[in-house]
Amino acid sequence: MTVRVDVGEHAYSATLWEWIVLLSKATAITFRLMLKAAKAGRRDQKNGLTFHQYIAYQGMRDYQCGLDAVAIQNLLPSTSKTCEGFASRHRIANSTIRLPCGTTAQWLGPRNALKVVVLFHGGGYMSPALSEHVSLAFGMSDPSRRDAAVVVLSYNLACESANRYPRQLQQAVALLGHLLHVEKVLPSSITLLGDSAGAHLLLSLVLHLSHPNPLVTPLKFSGRLSGAVLVSPWVTMDTSAASMQLNKDKDVLSASSLEYWAQNFLGGADYDSWNTPTMAPEEWWGDLLVDDILVLYGHDELLRDDTLIFCERLRAGHAKTTVLDFPGEAHVHMLMNRFLRINKPCKSEETLVNWMDSHLGDGDCV
Repeated sequence: MTVRVDVGEHAYSATLWEWIVLLSKATAITFRLMLKAAKAGRRDQKNGLTFHQYIAYQGMRDYQCGLDAVAIQNLLPSTSKTCEGFASRHRIANSTIRLPCGTTAQWLGPRNALKVVVLFHGGGYMSPALSEHVSLAFGMSDPSRRDAAVVVLSYNLACESANRYPRQLQQAVALLGHLLHVEKVLPSSITLLGDSAGAHLLLSLVLHLSHPNPLVTPLKFSGRLSGAVLVSPWVTMDTSAASMQLNKDKDVLSASSLEYWAQNFLGGADYDSWNTPTMAPEEWWGDLLVDDILVLYGHDELLRDDTLIFCERLRAGHAKTTVLDFPGEAHVHMLMNRFLRINKPCKSEETLVNWMDSHLGDGDCV
């Protein structure tokens, strides 16, 4: 029986017995992956992937399918712990924002920074942030060389029985309201950044600002946010697009995992314009309270077709939108390239670095 946790990102902590079961499952997945590696041999290419990529991507899919949300949440360090470690390694300031609703966020960098990047990390709404997520928010550059700070929302992680929609949107609205009205950060100084499920949350938030979700408190302010970056956005809970099958052996995601995460996140809620951005009326994209929008995604993603359809609607309504599709790249490729130690040249990362440099100032890559 899992133990309920009253505070923190995840709702349950595993008991001793559940830890034994969890580690047994993880060991079995690793063993099966080793057998797949041996069977694959040292072939140079499989579906356009190197041997290293093939095994790394297969491992990602195997762990996603073999471990449930609670298991992954207990295995990985919390977002706050990851941010603390990142700040310590890079010798930058780190402090905790505590909101009245119980939500926390980490402020990395100077409190008087001229620019603030608000990060909504990905992970299917069920996994905490990785160190690579924080690097994304700093534009893959040395944090100490930017007159910018990063604020990372530690939103509640969904599982089979807790932290369902619209909880994460409520937390995102509370954080942005705190930055604007308590910290007195100017809207024009704020850039939003999200990858995958984090980009989904970002879209929910910007839609809510102009067209409030009836289940979430409205947020009013004067002006417009500086920009928004969406990396491999998750824009619909549906998994029927052709790319779900065409790219199933090229991506780090599996369609069954997407379905499981969506079920946990929605918790039985009906689809609406905030949890399924592709359903939002076309005119809603014409009055977003954000200036420049950048969307980056890989051509080898399961989410490719849905992202393409969404971006056509976004660009039709929001003129200051740049959309780039990168051949040979998978889901959140710039992050996975580092996390999985593939370390190959990455065009999407180069694009992100250049865009962030133009908005936040130059910095040295890390």
